Amino acid sequence: MPRTLSHRDRVFLKAVAAGRVELTCGHEPEIFVDGLSWCDPFAARALVHTGLVRSGQSGPHGARVRAELTPLGRAEAGL
Repeated sequence: MPRTLSHRDRVFLKAVAAGRVELTCGHEPEIFVDGLSWCDPFAARALVHTGLVRSGQSGPHGARVRAELTPLGRAEAGL
């Protein structure tokens, strides 16, 4: 893990675990929590690109899909 997780990162990971997060399909996903755009998209994308969060399913470019934690993400979130 190249960076230390902030409190906000951990809250985001817990929201993913609770099924409250959606990502748009594409190279740079847009992030939505409870249907609203996440306040720190750069940090959220970093969690995706470092392999802590991934799309729960595939879809057409731009479609919203449920996010899920990877095994590493579950470990980092303490779940």
